[in-house]
Amino acid sequence: MIPPKTAISKRAQRKQAVSLTPHDLTLGKLLAAGLHLGHSTSLWNPATLPFIFGTREGISIINLEHTLVYLRRACNVAKEIAYRGGSILFIGTRPGFQELTIEAARNCEGYHVSGKWIPGTLTNAYQVLGRHAPPDPEDPTRRPRIYKPDLIVLLNPLENKIAIAEAQLNMIPIIAITDTDYDPRKVTYPIPANDDSIRGVELVAKVISSAAKDGAFRRKHAMRQREMERAARRQQTGMA
Repeated sequence: MIPPKTAISKRAQRKQAVSLTPHDLTLGKLLAAGLHLGHSTSLWNPATLPFIFGTREGISIINLEHTLVYLRRACNVAKEIAYRGGSILFIGTRPGFQELTIEAARNCEGYHVSGKWIPGTLTNAYQVLGRHAPPDPEDPTRRPRIYKPDLIVLLNPLENKIAIAEAQLNMIPIIAITDTDYDPRKVTYPIPANDDSIRGVELVAKVISSAAKDGAFRRKHAMRQREMERAARRQQTGMA
C-alpha cells in the first residue's frame, strides 16, 4: 500500500530537518519555516529595529539575512563549547515546544527543561537539585556535586525571565530566539526570529543541536588522536 503524498512529504521534511547543519541553512529555508513573521507593531520593542525589514498589514517583518548571520554565530558558539567539553541546556517551556526541546538535547547529549523552570535551579542549586543528584560512591555522606550548564539555548525567553536572571548571575551565556516584542540585549547571543512558529523553532533548535553534536564528535576524535599519539610514543620509548 502506497502512503498518501502528504505523509511522504512530512516524513521527508522531518528527515531533512534532522540532518540540517549550519552549512545547509539558506534564506529560503528560514522563510519556509516562517521565521520572518514578527509580532504586531503595537508590541514592537524598539531595540529590535536593526533586525526589522519593514512592516506589512500591521506585522513587523524580520530581516532573515540578519537571522541567518546570528543563527550561524550561535551554532559556532554551541559547537565550540561542545568541543571544549562543556554542557548545553535546552529550555523550551511553551506548549508545543516540549518534544522538540527534548529531541534537540538528546541529539547532542545535552540537557533539557521542557516543563516549568523552577526558581533557584541555578542560584540555589543544592536545595533544588541536590536531592536528585546521585551520591558519591566513595563517600555517600559527602555533599553531592552539582553541575551547572556552560551554555543555555532558550527557545522562549519571554516566559523565562527568571531563568535568564539566574543565568546572568552565574555568568552563563544564553542563546535565545528573540522576536520583535523582546529586547535582544537581555541575552548573550540573540537570534532575531519568529518564536511562535513551532516549525521555525524546531529548525533553530535542531541546527544548533547538530552544531553541538559536531563539536562533541570532533572532541572525541581529537582525544582519540592524542591517546594514539601517546601510545605510539610509549611504544617507541619501550623499544629504545
